[in-house]
Amino acid sequence: MISQETFISVVYFKDAPRIATKILTPVQAGRALGRFSMEGVIGDDTGENISEKNIAWNELTALYWMRHNVDAEYYGQMHYRRLLAFSEKAPKRLSFEEIGPREYDQFGWDDRLIEKACRSADILTPNMRDIFLPGMPEVPMTASEFYSHQHHGGDMDIVEEIVKSRFPEIYPYFVQVLTGRRIFFNSITVMRKPLFHEYCDFLFATLEAAEARIDTSTYDPYQKRIWGFLAEYLTNAYVHYAKAVHDAKVRELPLTWGMRPRPPVLPEQVLAEARARRDAITVRDGTGAEDINVVLSVDDRYAPHAAVTILSALRTTETPGRLRFFILNGGNVSPANRKTLEQVVTGAGGRIEFIDIDDHDLRFLPLNRDYVSIATYYRLVMHQYLPGDVDKAIYIDADTIVVEPLEKLWDIDLEGHPVAGAPDDAGFQQARRIQLSAEHRYFNAGVMVFDVAKFRTMEIASDVLAVYREKGPYIIAQDQDILNILFERDTKVLPLCWNVGTRLYRANPLEPSYSEEEAFEAARAPAIVHFTDKKKPWHIKCTHPFTELYWDYRNETPWAETAFAGRKRRLLQMLRRRLRARDKRFERKVVAAGGKG
Repeated sequence: MISQETFISVVYFKDAPRIATKILTPVQAGRALGRFSMEGVIGDDTGENISEKNIAWNELTALYWMRHNVDAEYYGQMHYRRLLAFSEKAPKRLSFEEIGPREYDQFGWDDRLIEKACRSADILTPNMRDIFLPGMPEVPMTASEFYSHQHHGGDMDIVEEIVKSRFPEIYPYFVQVLTGRRIFFNSITVMRKPLFHEYCDFLFATLEAAEARIDTSTYDPYQKRIWGFLAEYLTNAYVHYAKAVHDAKVRELPLTWGMRPRPPVLPEQVLAEARARRDAITVRDGTGAEDINVVLSVDDRYAPHAAVTILSALRTTETPGRLRFFILNGGNVSPANRKTLEQVVTGAGGRIEFIDIDDHDLRFLPLNRDYVSIATYYRLVMHQYLPGDVDKAIYIDADTIVVEPLEKLWDIDLEGHPVAGAPDDAGFQQARRIQLSAEHRYFNAGVMVFDVAKFRTMEIASDVLAVYREKGPYIIAQDQDILNILFERDTKVLPLCWNVGTRLYRANPLEPSYSEEEAFEAARAPAIVHFTDKKKPWHIKCTHPFTELYWDYRNETPWAETAFAGRKRRLLQMLRRRLRARDKRFERKVVAAGGKG
C-alpha cells in the first residue's frame, strides 16, 4: 500500500516523456499485458488489480489499482497527454508538444500549486464543454445523442438501467448528464478520499454489471474500449451528485493537451534533398510506354497553381511524354489561361486536354467551406467524361507539388480496389464524425488513384445520393467524406509519402489515421507535398518548408513573381520563422539529435 497526502496518477499507455513530481506519479496502465515497459514507473499490475483488462478498460485499470493500493487524502487521475493546469493564471496556450521546464512552469505542474488547488475544493475537474457533432459546433447535441452517434447507443441504455436499479440516489444526476449539453471528457478528476472511494465503488460496480450484460465480440477495436467511454458519463453523473447531495465544492481547471509531435526533420534539409532529386533526373524517350493519366479540377483562380503541380510532375519524371493531363472544369477556365497552361505543359514535354463538366447534377451536394467550390465533386463524375481509353487515373489537387516520379505511384497495384488514398492528418476524428469503422483508415482525397474502368460499371450517382440521404448532416469534408463512406471497406491504402500534408511539418493537435513512424518516413522523403493549410505558398504568411519549391516551378511559368516581390516574400518568411520561438526550439533540438532525429 502506497501512502501519501496527495496522489495523482499520470497514466501512460505507451513509453513517452515522464511528467512527474512528488504528487504527479507516472503509472503504466496495462502492464500485465507486457506490451511495453517503462523503467522506474509504477505498474497497475501489483496488489489487487485488473491490469489485464486494459485494452478494453483503458485508464480505468490504473484507477482501479489506485482505489485498492493507494492510501491518500486526495486522489487524482490524469493522462500523459491530458492534464489539468494548476497554474494560478490561466495559461494563454493549453497545447504542448514536448515536456520540459517551460511546460511545468506554464501549466503549474508544481507540488505547491497542486496542493493549493486541492485544498481549494473537494473535487477538481476539467472545464465543462459544450457538446456538438465533431467538427460541427453549429450542431449541438445532448450527451445521450453524442454517445449514440459515437458508439453503440444500446449500451448506454443498459448502463442507465443498472444505475437506476442499483444506485437510485445517483440516477437523477445521471439523467441530468444524459439530457444535458455540457460535459467534461476523459474522466479526469481530483477528489477528497471519501468522495473518491464512493465514486470508484459506484463506477466499477456499474461497469462490471454492464460487462456481464453487453456482448462486445462483434465490436471493432475502437468500440471495444467501451468501458472508458461509458465511464466519462458516469464520472460526470457522480460529480453532479456529490455537489448536490454531499455539498461538495467543485472547481473547474483548464485542461492541457499534448499534440502529436512533428517529425524530427529539418525544413532546409528536406527542401535541399527534393531539389537534388529533381536536378538528378535524366529525361529519356518513353515512346510506346503506357500513358499515365493525371486529372486535376481547376478554375481560373487556380490556374497558376495547377501549372505548378503539372510542371513539378513533368520535371520529376524521366518520361514526360507519358504524362497525359486532364483538366476538369465547369467551363470556367478562360481561353487565355487554357492557352497558357497548354504552353507550360507542351513546353515541358507533356500533353493536356480540357474537359468541361456539366455540374447541374451535383448542385444538391453540400458546400460548407468558404474556400471550396462545386469543382471538388468533379472526381465523382469524371469517369463519365474521361475518354473511353482511360481506364485508370491519378487524381491530384492543384495545391500540390510532385517530388518523386509519378510512375512510382502509377505502378502501385490497386489489388482490385476501385480507389487508393493515403491516410489523413485528422483521420481519426473524421472517421468518427461520419461513423466509419475503426478498421477503415480515413484517407485524404487530395491525391488518389482511381480504377476508372471499374467506376464505369458501378452505380456511383445513386450510391452518392444514398450516402447523402443517410449521412448528409454529418458531411463537412465534401466529396472526401463521400468517397470514404462509399469505399469504407474497399480502399487500397497508399503510403503516406504520396500525400504529405502541412501538419506533417508542424505539431498536429488532431488525431491522424497514420502512425508516428509513418509520419517520420513521409516527412523525411515526401513523394507529393500537399499544402493542406489555409496558408498556401502563394500567401505571404506561409512558412511551409516547401514554399520555395513551389516558387521554383511557378517562376518558370508566365505567372512568375517579380524579382522585388520574391525578395520581399523571402525576407518576410525568414523573419517569421526566426521569430517563432517554437520553430527555433524545434530546429535546435533536431540539430542536437543529429539532423534527422
